[in-house]
Amino acid sequence: IKSQKTATSLIKKLNHLVDAGLEINTPYPLVLPPHRKVDLILSFDFSLGDPFETLKRTTKYCKDHWIPFPVNTKERYEFPPTKSCYVFEGDGYETPDVMHFPLFNTQTCGEALNLYRLSKKYAARVPSYDTSMMNELLDIAKKNVESNMEEIQIQIQQCVWRSNKREMS
Repeated sequence: IKSQKTATSLIKKLNHLVDAGLEINTPYPLVLPPHRKVDLILSFDFSLGDPFETLKRTTKYCKDHWIPFPVNTKERYEFPPTKSCYVFEGDGYETPDVMHFPLFNTQTCGEALNLYRLSKKYAARVPSYDTSMMNELLDIAKKNVESNMEEIQIQIQQCVWRSNKREMS
């Protein structure tokens, strides 16, 4: 047990738990602890607010829970995002690499004015999306991944190489 806080929570009679997915708005909290041996996380941001908010929350969550996570400095966060993918490298051992894909970015969607238009069109107050709106969102997400296929493959190869290297030592 790495922290007194964790040790204390294990002996309490009553614990108040919060779903980490709700706390940090991301689906991958269960794969974060080092014993899961995860080398690469593909992080997709579909929020209309700060496209790096989930990474910021995950960084804080991991720090608070003594879980290794790539160091993300404020300088790495661009607004509006100019790239369809940002790579945050781990240490190759306990800390995974993270490839973060902001849905709306100037590389895929064009200039910042277009990003503003998209964020208004898909605001949280819109109760539902019609088929054309859903198709537009899916097309943008697809373009983000397709334009980064080479980088994804490189990252996967690097992770396989690191994993093999760890097993040999």
